[in-house]
Amino acid sequence: MAQEAFLKAYRSLDRWRRESTFSTWLFALATNLYCSELRRIPVQTFALDHLAEPTDPHALDGRLEEESRDRAVRRAVYTLPPKYREVLLLFYFHEMDVASTARSLGLRQGTVKARLSRGRELLRSKLNRLVAQHVRKEVP
Repeated sequence: MAQEAFLKAYRSLDRWRRESTFSTWLFALATNLYCSELRRIPVQTFALDHLAEPTDPHALDGRLEEESRDRAVRRAVYTLPPKYREVLLLFYFHEMDVASTARSLGLRQGTVKARLSRGRELLRSKLNRLVAQHVRKEVP
């Protein structure tokens, strides 16, 4: 996909309006290519109640628990509808600010903020259900 993005950028250089930096334009182009590819691939859903437990529950530094939690959050993010998933991935996982996220996705900043808010709400709901199910399994 990186090669496709650079090839598309090279072929589209005449369309770069210099309203933003080249890197922002290139990242927006690559993001759009990535989003188009995601839409082509059927969405796979994961049952959150079937998450694997850490292999070593006695880890002293808690790293395994943290990694397990991170995996659970990532899986939950990937189950969100694409419009929320894209915004959350760029904002949190790629550490972009609201303005850069908006430019990359061709959205208004207000739309990005609204999708971030709704995406976090959906994610919180999914993770709360996962925790509740996990607690119910542990209580005899």
